[in-house]
Amino acid sequence: MTESAAAGAPVLEVKQLRKYFPIRTGVLSRISGYVRAVDGVTFDIRPGETFALVGESGCGKSTTGRTILRLTGATDGEVHYNGEDVLAASGDRMRRLRKAMQIVFQDPYSALNPRMTVGTAIREILQVHGVASGPQARERVEELLVRCGLEAYHSWRYPHEFSGGQRQRVVIARALALDPQFIVADEPISALDVSIQSQIINLLEDLQDTYQLTYLFISHDLSVVRHMADRVGVMYLGKLVEVAEKREFYREPLHPYSQALLSAIPVSDPAIRKTRIILKGDVPSPANPPAGCPFHTRCPVAMEVCRSVVPELKPTTGGRQVACHLVHPVS
Repeated sequence: MTESAAAGAPVLEVKQLRKYFPIRTGVLSRISGYVRAVDGVTFDIRPGETFALVGESGCGKSTTGRTILRLTGATDGEVHYNGEDVLAASGDRMRRLRKAMQIVFQDPYSALNPRMTVGTAIREILQVHGVASGPQARERVEELLVRCGLEAYHSWRYPHEFSGGQRQRVVIARALALDPQFIVADEPISALDVSIQSQIINLLEDLQDTYQLTYLFISHDLSVVRHMADRVGVMYLGKLVEVAEKREFYREPLHPYSQALLSAIPVSDPAIRKTRIILKGDVPSPANPPAGCPFHTRCPVAMEVCRSVVPELKPTTGGRQVACHLVHPVS
């Protein structure tokens, strides 16, 4: 994690990004509705920054990351990487963009082909993109594995011969193969033992410092995000409800949903008492979201206006953005 993200134009700009999945019913599979997985998300990421997307499972975090990389097609919106329109890029241009934009998946085992040695899996990427081949590719693979905390001879092993933490190191090494500038880390430690999680986080931070990487870090673990992120974006039901610098967010969250999330973080010191905010009810279905504010059905301070008017994500004090009728925007 960088001490402060570099100034200048954003590396990534996301504007009103939407991803709707059609619901098909009947014998003819006609579209009867849509699951609004990502519903009008807007944010940017600065060079060298770690921007964390947080929220409950099913809120659209992973779909946002995959749509940004065009692993999933967008329904609407814009994604610009260093000023270039990612969603409109041709096949050849997108192939070149993928050298600079990579992803670390949540489950390291399913991300690797069980019939390939890990060396072959990494070497294949180098060959497909014309970066290296033959002995040069083998040297590059071994260099990447060692850089990620493994041994050179591990390149001859298959995924099932590694532990979960080692497999995730292989996945990270593969993501680094093409010298990317931007990496989507999609819940990179959630499938790992607690004893291994800190090692992977330290590795990601070390790699960021060494290679000046920019991260979109997707997680539901706010304790990890506090250690890793520079800025935090909170998602609920496919929408961003708050974006803030890390220190401001953890010191004083403004959105009621953010307050509830932070109140659930365990505290190691039993002498410290804090009020837990218990949300009532279940998360509404993204196929049939409520009118007005998507959070009003569970919000403990909802007003009448919340039931009919969707709050916009607007700038407020401290350089943060909040989508809540109770928070007054700055003019």
